[in-house]
Amino acid sequence: MKRKLWVLALGFALCFVPLSPVAAQSQTDQPSSNSQPSKLDQQIAKIKTAISKRVTDDKDRVKLQLRDGSEVKGRLAVAGGDSFTITKDKSSQPMTFTYADVQKVNGQGLGRGAKIGIIAAIVAGIAAIVVIKAVRNFDPFENGIRLQGVKF
Repeated sequence: MKRKLWVLALGFALCFVPLSPVAAQSQTDQPSSNSQPSKLDQQIAKIKTAISKRVTDDKDRVKLQLRDGSEVKGRLAVAGGDSFTITKDKSSQPMTFTYADVQKVNGQGLGRGAKIGIIAAIVAGIAAIVVIKAVRNFDPFENGIRLQGVKF
């Protein structure tokens, strides 16, 4: 009985002792809030790179979801350091937004993955129709069975 307790204690020690330095390090090395940018700053940087990438790639049609919950569709006209300008689709009046006003940037239309999925579905559908037609019209005994060398 003593031996089983020793084996059990040794097993727990082998499992949990390597984790103690990790736990001690995580308690002592808590990063300060000043060393990492806030979540809002990270989102703003992401939005800024997305808009600048769209401007350089000539994909100027965008749909913006603003932080107040509204959506704006239009074309990117100018992207600057702190703000960018969009011309709405239905009016020629340009609107200027700061990067902090925007929550999400989407392109208008379908993405590349959606287009590939649609094409794959069409190809699979055509292949299924061809297979079904071939199976329905397949008759291996259409001309009867002929055995050579066998006399009936």
